[in-house]
Amino acid sequence: MSLDKIQIKKTAQNLIGYFDPQAKIEVEINDDACRLNIATELSGILIGRTGGNLEALEHILRLMLLKETEEFIPLSIDVAGYRAGREQGIIQMAQGAAQKVLEVGENQTLPSMNSFERRLVHMTLKDFKGVATESAGEEPERYVVIRAKKSA
Repeated sequence: MSLDKIQIKKTAQNLIGYFDPQAKIEVEINDDACRLNIATELSGILIGRTGGNLEALEHILRLMLLKETEEFIPLSIDVAGYRAGREQGIIQMAQGAAQKVLEVGENQTLPSMNSFERRLVHMTLKDFKGVATESAGEEPERYVVIRAKKSA
């Protein structure tokens, strides 16, 4: 997979330009994944309620890039630091819930999350001693359950 920063930025500017032609887009590529950081005065509109618009923009941008390049490009969009803050909050929530599982001995159920957020919880806790994670529920209300690992 060859990620072309210039093409990604141009396509993103075409999409985001419908909302704010003055938006500043920064493209970071690492480990065959792409992250777009967008600075705009219309951040609330681009993020939407609980990040819903942001997820939709990511999906549309992936489809646009797929049509242009004929290959799937894994990407995430962050507007005004919303996603970075959300990721930190999810990591802290997961670690706190895992600690509570160890202290109290009861399963902890996290709120419903999108697939990216659930994966973040699983990755955060994969090496957390004494707990295991599993996704449960049906889309769009899937969530993560953190439970104590059974002793061998």
